Amino acid sequence: MRRIVKVYRNLLGIMYSERPFIIFLTIVTAMLSGASNPIFVWVNRQVLNLGMDVAAGKIAFSEYMPYLVLFVACALLPQLFSMLLWTYIDPACELILRTAYKGRMMQKLKRMRYEHLESQASMEIIDKAYDRAEIAAQHLFPKYMYNAITSFVAVAGILYQFGVVRWWLPITLIAPFVLETYLSYINHFNIYEEMETYWKREREYEILGDMLKSREYVKENRLFGSSDFLINTYKSRLNGRNREYERYYFMYLKKHFTSQNISRFAQIGNALLLLWIYSQGGIDIGQLIALTLSIFTSLWNSLREYTYIFQGTGYHIKAFEYYEKYFNLSEDSYGKMDEMPEDTSIEFDNVCFTYPGTDKQILHNLSFTIKSGEKVSIVGENGEGKTTMVKLLLGLFQPDSGQIRVGGRPLSDYSQSVRERLFGPVFQDFAKYSISLNENIGVGDMDKINDKFAIDAAMKKAKVDVFASKLAEGGDTLLGRDFEGGVDISGGQWQRVAIARAFMGDKPILILDEPTSQLDPMAESELYSEFAEMSAGKTAIFITHRLGSTMITERILVISGGKVVQSGSHAELMAQGGLYADMFNSQKQWYVKNGEVA
Repeated sequence: MRRIVKVYRNLLGIMYSERPFIIFLTIVTAMLSGASNPIFVWVNRQVLNLGMDVAAGKIAFSEYMPYLVLFVACALLPQLFSMLLWTYIDPACELILRTAYKGRMMQKLKRMRYEHLESQASMEIIDKAYDRAEIAAQHLFPKYMYNAITSFVAVAGILYQFGVVRWWLPITLIAPFVLETYLSYINHFNIYEEMETYWKREREYEILGDMLKSREYVKENRLFGSSDFLINTYKSRLNGRNREYERYYFMYLKKHFTSQNISRFAQIGNALLLLWIYSQGGIDIGQLIALTLSIFTSLWNSLREYTYIFQGTGYHIKAFEYYEKYFNLSEDSYGKMDEMPEDTSIEFDNVCFTYPGTDKQILHNLSFTIKSGEKVSIVGENGEGKTTMVKLLLGLFQPDSGQIRVGGRPLSDYSQSVRERLFGPVFQDFAKYSISLNENIGVGDMDKINDKFAIDAAMKKAKVDVFASKLAEGGDTLLGRDFEGGVDISGGQWQRVAIARAFMGDKPILILDEPTSQLDPMAESELYSEFAEMSAGKTAIFITHRLGSTMITERILVISGGKVVQSGSHAELMAQGGLYADMFNSQKQWYVKNGEVA
């Protein structure tokens, strides 16, 4: 019950802050709609009794007429209020709650520690929170709240009329309902747990469905003939999901059938009790018919509505657990140092790191220093921790032990604003936003996203202007095919856009983390050379497992086994022999041009 109160307090808090009138309107219309039910039962009795009096000539039809009007009004009012609920209140609440929950969840996502986005367990929580919390909120308010108030008022008014006949009649009516409702709530709460396997299957087949229809997969599916394989796998996962659903559905029917029989026997039993009371002269014929009809219609429909509300509440409150888990995921923490350091030297001091949820240590007592303004290549085989090191430097992950310093201060001392202004990274899997070319570059410094001069300068530095001038709308051209009018540009051009993004805001530390892996070695080496020229006067870090670019940097750090095993210039490392010389000699044929290593 505490969970229900907590969720409703949250929902009503959102509605009160946005549109308090809707809460008032929901409560008032629900109460009026509910009150029409007991009034209808009373009017029904009068219509029956007085109708017989009119037929017998005991009273005039004009005396009978007001009761007929009230009878029709009581029949129509709930429909009018229901129409108001579905055409105005519900759509308005849906928009408000959707906006509020999406906004809150997006703000949380922005603050969330990056490690959660690489964790399968956390991503499952995130997906379920996004998929279900919003839908659950829209069911709980206004639908369930409106129906709960309507049913409460209706049941209270009708039970009063039964209580006037015999004090114990309300008990015989309510007791079976309470038992049925309790069983339904427990069953639905447990069924939610049972459905976890079903939802896991559903997620699997949805992912496979995306592989069949997404643009990045379609070409290879056609060329390699893998569509049939994926379709068969998709069908297999879909059948697995359907089997889980059937298991859940029949389990639900079995439990639902048991609880439903309780109410059926209770209805028949109470109708027989009324007949017995009538035979004893305790009620008139109008009361007998009106109250008996209410047992099978308005009273039991209102009681049954509570059963549905409790069923649905148990289900949707469980969905809110994922919403709460989502907001309990840890957030990034930043220091209070809000001044940019003049010295941009970088130091890793015995840094160790293991990815969450794994046992293998990726970085093991990693130590090195990069001087301010120095250009350094960090090389090593794939999987040796080069990209992991970059993620730690950027604060995306926190080291298990050891310390990372920038300008002699721990990285953790700096504020979020300083970190954003310090680093200009170009990732291996850089983002390709479906927005304009100018905006694609401008997101590198949100303070200057509308600064045409700064964007043009970054474009020119990264040589984006060479192809931008050929686009139909220049920098305002929409990139990507996700929206109508979007234009696809080549992989090499996207790389230039990513580099221009890094140059936004004149950031003092630039990082190139193998964004050129799809280029041939010679083209990659040329791009690295250009990047070195562009980064004059800045600290620049080049991450690569191809060694053609290392000759343009002042120093090379060789990483193996999660630590630095060699450090020096290209000439020094070649003279030393060891891992670097072995790697370079195995690759140098890639860089031979006119008989010499380029």
